[in-house]
Amino acid sequence: MTFVYVLVSNEKDTYYEQTMISAQSLLQHNEGAKVVILVDQGTAATFTGKRTFHKKLGVDIREIQVPERYNNRDRSRFLKTTMYNYIDENFLFIDGDTLVCDRLNCDEITSETNAQDINIGMVLDRHQKISESSYENFYDLRAKPLGWSSGFQDKHFNSGVIWVKKSAEAQKFFEEWHSLWKETLEKYSVVYDQTALNEVNVRLGGVVKEIDGTWNCQATRRSSFLKYLQDAKIMHYYASFGLNCFDLADKNIQKTILEDSHGELDTITANPKTAFSAVQDVNADLTSVKIQRTKIYRVVTFAYKHLNFAYRLMDKIFGIFIR
Repeated sequence: MTFVYVLVSNEKDTYYEQTMISAQSLLQHNEGAKVVILVDQGTAATFTGKRTFHKKLGVDIREIQVPERYNNRDRSRFLKTTMYNYIDENFLFIDGDTLVCDRLNCDEITSETNAQDINIGMVLDRHQKISESSYENFYDLRAKPLGWSSGFQDKHFNSGVIWVKKSAEAQKFFEEWHSLWKETLEKYSVVYDQTALNEVNVRLGGVVKEIDGTWNCQATRRSSFLKYLQDAKIMHYYASFGLNCFDLADKNIQKTILEDSHGELDTITANPKTAFSAVQDVNADLTSVKIQRTKIYRVVTFAYKHLNFAYRLMDKIFGIFIR
């Protein structure tokens, strides 16, 4: 089985470290697995000194020439939307900000879905249907100004883990995805690669099939990941988010993979399903989740953290009406 990563990085970020941590965890649970990392020419030029950890892992680095006009963010999207062209066999794509927690037998994907002809498989974004999610408006805000749909049949998929079967259907999917991403980048200057992915799924009549949440357990706030945590095969911890409940999101911990000593990192990778912040908030219902996404909630939170007098004043005013 072939596992694929996309990496665009320089010394100023920690994408290289994230990908090395993920690939190492994959190989620890899947000895002898074929790991391919697609990089652009700029990233390949940085592979000196400590940034040669990939050689220890024995992974296959494939340098792809990406148009020079793209910045690193767009180079990453370019590679992700064209990766089908560089892999000759069925593969599982995995985002860099992940940890593999178990053996990955991709034959299970088709057996779980009872669909032997599944060509593209993904997990629902945040493990929620659009109508069940606090992010319904977020999807619409990105999609509707472009004349797109938020998802197909109430489903918006997360692109952090993608099962790909080499087929005409999968090839068509990636061709459309790359074309739509490129068009919107150049025409509208937006970088909604996941939004574009879900629009392509609509246009192709739902070619993306839902796979079990254990393949992309999205350990992040306001996600329904807890029911998949115990049996998670891959944990996706969203390293780029400002607020995160997972310990490995700490860039200082990520950087230690390239050092001789990395005790905290070893503790996390040894038992990732317990590597969470000391305080966790489990919302009782969707209403409380939606309230947390309102501007009112953000104002109150900001006042509590930075304007204590204003917060206490608001609390007193509310106290007059609510007892």
